[in-house]
Amino acid sequence: MNTRSKQEDKELEQLERFIRETPVEVDLVNRTMSKYESSRNTKPAEKFRTRKNLRQRVMMITASAAMIFSLIIVTGLISPTMAATMKEVPLLSSVFKFTRDLGLHAADEKGLSTKLNTSVTHEGVTLNVTEVVYDGTRVAIGIERHHKEGENLKESLSDQMSNIEFLLNGEPLNHTNFSGVYGQPSKDNNSAIFEFADLKNQGGSPFPKQFNLTLSTTITGISEPFKMDIPVSDIGNYVNLQPNISRKYKNNQFTIEQIILTPITTSITTRIALLDKSTSVDFREGIRIEVYDEQGRELKLINGNGRRETNKGNSDFIMDLRVHPFETLPKAITIKPYIYLYNDYSKGTYQEDENGDPIIQYIPELEVTLPINSQK
Repeated sequence: MNTRSKQEDKELEQLERFIRETPVEVDLVNRTMSKYESSRNTKPAEKFRTRKNLRQRVMMITASAAMIFSLIIVTGLISPTMAATMKEVPLLSSVFKFTRDLGLHAADEKGLSTKLNTSVTHEGVTLNVTEVVYDGTRVAIGIERHHKEGENLKESLSDQMSNIEFLLNGEPLNHTNFSGVYGQPSKDNNSAIFEFADLKNQGGSPFPKQFNLTLSTTITGISEPFKMDIPVSDIGNYVNLQPNISRKYKNNQFTIEQIILTPITTSITTRIALLDKSTSVDFREGIRIEVYDEQGRELKLINGNGRRETNKGNSDFIMDLRVHPFETLPKAITIKPYIYLYNDYSKGTYQEDENGDPIIQYIPELEVTLPINSQK
């Protein structure tokens, strides 16, 4: 005899649908049943048999859901929504998640990166592009290597890769329009992260909002190159400031031209010009910067690139520096320029402290604190 009411049947149907639509997690049955039972105000004596039967049915449904879930993984039929909820599964974990780059961590955690499964296999070795993200300041690509079962490759993927070339919508990227390739440490020898930026602030052309990127590379010991097409889209969601604040130090004028804040990168463009070209006091390529929030917390360096602007005849030195993102929009940013102290500048030998680290000298005359809320 069925002792359940229509309302109980409705609740059970809702529970089944919830389980079917929920990825497998630890102790799903107990967690779900506890939540379900605590939400109902019924007498234990009247509901004991119903709960027992219900628990058995839930366990069967959960087992079925797990089987379907496993089948989805095997067949690769994963929707974008489902994929976003399965990042904690080791088989599908993000390469970005294991780097020390806080911006790429954020790209993974906030679902900003595009998950891909683009792969090419030659001679038993497979390269798989797992994800890509572009925030208007840099493009980052996660790659994994898979090899024959039982084969143990001691050489890392990044060491094996050479002749790395990129095509943007079929056109080659070169020193005139991109920064060059930077490598990032990743989770193990079988994965790598590569990134690059455009040179729009240094006379180059900006990347489009959307483009097709073609990666070509060779692997040590394999003659045929690996070529993969990667769709790239700008995630947007950034703050673009153009303070154009200048400070002077000896014969140099230091200008903060642009600051871009995105969820994965803080990008700062500076320009250093000589005030009097007839003198020899020239720090144009020697000035570096540190970046702090209003609490005095430093943002760690990701990478950067600089070049002399010679097309206008003034030889200004322009630098794009990319550092970790702010967790939240700061009230102010402090930029502290400094220079390295050298024993022999021509040979590039630094003065070192007792720990063997290069000695730096801050330049208070060039320091700038920029209130963010005052910028448009």
